[in-house]
Amino acid sequence: MLEKCLVVDDHEMIRETIAIMAKSLGFKESITAVDGADAISKLYHHRPSLIITDLQMEPIDGLEMLRLIRSGRYGLPHDIPIIILTANASEQVIAQCIAFDVDAFLVKPVNRKSLQDRITQLSQQAKPKKTIEHYFSMYQQDPAKSTAFQVNGTVAFNDEDLREFDMLLHGQKSQTPPPSPAQNSYQYAQNTEATKVDDRNKFIKWQDRFTVGNDELDTSNKELLNIINDTYDLILDHREDQAFEGVSNRFQHYVKQHIFREEALLEEHGYARLKIHRDIHLRLVKQADFVVLKCQADPSFYKTDFFKFLRFWWVKHVIQEDTKYSSIFSGE
Repeated sequence: MLEKCLVVDDHEMIRETIAIMAKSLGFKESITAVDGADAISKLYHHRPSLIITDLQMEPIDGLEMLRLIRSGRYGLPHDIPIIILTANASEQVIAQCIAFDVDAFLVKPVNRKSLQDRITQLSQQAKPKKTIEHYFSMYQQDPAKSTAFQVNGTVAFNDEDLREFDMLLHGQKSQTPPPSPAQNSYQYAQNTEATKVDDRNKFIKWQDRFTVGNDELDTSNKELLNIINDTYDLILDHREDQAFEGVSNRFQHYVKQHIFREEALLEEHGYARLKIHRDIHLRLVKQADFVVLKCQADPSFYKTDFFKFLRFWWVKHVIQEDTKYSSIFSGE
């Protein structure tokens, strides 16, 4: 990946600064382009190993350039890693970028550490690409009808699920809600006196009925609870958007490690619903990737979509699905 970097931005100072950063991070060469049209020419002739591009440019903007590249137009390498720079991109544009498998987002203004983090992320795990035919088929349609949200369905929450979030996001103190199946899965944050023992409020507290019957997997799920509670704290403390990236990285690590180990243990114990469980995992991972990329593009989504998705994972998957296999470990 660190062979040759193409930096695309219509502001000279920005593109030159990022190009210098890229070389300082190990790229042997940094090429620059003033817009999407210039970038396509540079990509065709110079074959860089990574593209870092702004969105808002003329005559070809970053989104259109992404769509052209992924569609294999002009003989371009459709699977090249692409990082898109964002400032005030709309949710619709972000969704379209994700639908065409952008590899990462980076919020302006870009600093050396944030750029290094994205490059390291892509070096460790490149995003798999689909076929040229898949992207070309999407390219021929209205992009607004081809986003991952609309094709695969947005992460859904009913009114009951959202009530606690609405209270939280409007700065109201959480109250104990009326009993319901989903809400009974939680121990909601109480007042300071009730939580004086650990010196912080917790959105969810671990209870024995959350166990999946295996100590290793329970320990892993307790880390998910820590991630949820830490995200809750960041929201209540009105922390800067950058503070959320740490919990996002922990969540991505949890997803990767937990699912791999869980599926191995379920296969070892002959779990009858393993195929169904794997299919659920595939959908969850795709939704998680979508939400994380949205947050990279616009960190304000950490306080809404990311936090909602964490709770969705806990209620709909850990509590309602994972606990179904607890009996297979009863002999341990």
